[in-house]
Amino acid sequence: MEGFILKVVTPEGEAFSGEVKGILLRTTEGDVGILKGHIRYVATLSEGYLKIRFLDGSERLATCMNGFVSVQDDVVRIIVKCFEYADEIDVERAQAAKEKAEKRIADHRSDTDVILAEAKLKRALTRLRVSGNL
Repeated sequence: MEGFILKVVTPEGEAFSGEVKGILLRTTEGDVGILKGHIRYVATLSEGYLKIRFLDGSERLATCMNGFVSVQDDVVRIIVKCFEYADEIDVERAQAAKEKAEKRIADHRSDTDVILAEAKLKRALTRLRVSGNL
């Protein structure tokens, strides 16, 4: 095997499964690159991205939010709440979500409302960054 196996799973099912050359993703502790032969590893993921480098050298970027990544014996498993390829992101919806969250934060009705709005704002900003629209 030239690369390693990558499996990405969401609540909707398997989003990706295949052999890849490498990945770069954002964990809660920072950016991590993984190549064939990586040591055993587990990390949590919040709002971030996943860049997949395929065996032919091409790359694909996606949002990868709220879950974890594990590496064991040249198999990388990513289990997340949300996974969207950059070219599949609904930019208008993400922009509307960003504006709505910013308004809720500005209105500051309650601490709980602000916390929820901040989480929604982070997700919207991540989608906009990954899609190249921020």
